[in-house]
Amino acid sequence: CKVVDFPASRKTAALADQLMAETLADPGAVEIGIDDAGRWTVALREIPHDGSESGLTLSDESVFVVTGAAGSIVSAIVADLAEASGGTFHLLDLAPKPDRDDPDIARFATDRDGLKRDIFERIKASGKRATPAMVELELASLERAHAALSAIRSVEAAGGSVVYHSVDLRDDDRVAEVMEEILSDHDQIDVLVHAAGVEISRFLSDKTRDEFDLVFDVKCDAWHSLMRALGDTPLKAAVVFSSVAGRFGNGGQADYSAANDFLTKCMTGFRNSRPQTRGIAIDWTAWGEIGMASRGSVPTVMAALGIDMLPPESGVPTIRRELTYGDTRGEVLVAGRLGAWTEEKDPTGGLDTEETNALLAERERPLVMI
Repeated sequence: CKVVDFPASRKTAALADQLMAETLADPGAVEIGIDDAGRWTVALREIPHDGSESGLTLSDESVFVVTGAAGSIVSAIVADLAEASGGTFHLLDLAPKPDRDDPDIARFATDRDGLKRDIFERIKASGKRATPAMVELELASLERAHAALSAIRSVEAAGGSVVYHSVDLRDDDRVAEVMEEILSDHDQIDVLVHAAGVEISRFLSDKTRDEFDLVFDVKCDAWHSLMRALGDTPLKAAVVFSSVAGRFGNGGQADYSAANDFLTKCMTGFRNSRPQTRGIAIDWTAWGEIGMASRGSVPTVMAALGIDMLPPESGVPTIRRELTYGDTRGEVLVAGRLGAWTEEKDPTGGLDTEETNALLAERERPLVMI
C-alpha cells in the first residue's frame, strides 16, 4: 500500500512507469513524492525550539473554540490555555452542560468506589438488573460531566469567560447554529481546537458500518461542518488532535487512523488553502495517568511494545507551546520512545526480493532508492 504524489502532468505513460516501479520495490517507504528535484518520503525529525515566545500572543482578548471539551485530557489543556490567556472559551461537546450542584459529579473525584457502589444499588432499586456494564456507563457519563465542569471552572478561575455548548458534532445544522451564536459575538477566532473523537477498537472485518461511520464522522464530518460555518471569518490558528495511529496505523483502528490522517492532511493543506491560518496537527502518543489509554491493560501492552506513555505534565502544555513558540505549522508528533511503531517488521516488507530484482532487471529501468 503506497501513496505517490506527482506534480501536475499530462505524461501519463511516464507516471504509469513510476507507479509500476514503486509497486515493485522499496516497500519500506509508503508515502512518496516525486518532482523534478527527486524522490521524497516522510520521516521523523526532532526540531527543538529556542524557548522564545515569538508566535501567537495569548491574552484576555483571545477567543478559543474547543470541541471535545468534556474529555479529561482536553479539560486539562483548556485549563492550561485559560491560565496563559484569561480569554474567552466556547466549549463544545455532546455531553449536556454539567450541573454544578450535582453531588455525584463532586463525588466522582473524591469517592469513585463509593459512588460506584451507590450507582449499583440505585439501578437495583429501580427494578432493573444491575450489571457492571450499566454501572460503567453511568460512571463514564459522570466522568465527562466532571471533566466539562473542571474546564468551565478553570476558565473562570483564570478570569476568563466561558460558554458551554452541548452539540452533536455530526449534526451539520446544529454545528452551524452554534457557530452562528459564537460568531455573532466575535469578529474573529484566535484558536480553534478540534479535539473531539471516539475510539472503538475492533478489526475492520469485525466492525459494523455504523461503528466505522461514528468514529470517522465525529472527526471528519465535524471538521467540514466547523469550517463551512466559519466561512471567511478570520482564524489565526487551528489545532486538530491526531495520534500515532494516524501517522503509523494501528491494528483495530482503521477508522480512527483514517480520520486522524485526514485531519492532518487538512492542516498541511492550509499552507495553500488558508495561508493566513496556522494549521497544526498533533500526533499524540498514548497518554498516561489521564484519558482512556491510561486504564486497564493498555499501559502494560505499551510497555511490552517499548512505547512510552505520555506524562500529563509533558503533554498538557504542548498546544500552548506550539502556538506561542515560533511559527509551527503542519504535523507534530508528541511522544517518547515509539518502540514497535518505528521498527521494521520485515526487512523487505514481505516481498520476494529475488522475484522483484528479476522483474526490475527485465525492465532495464533504473530505480533510484531513497
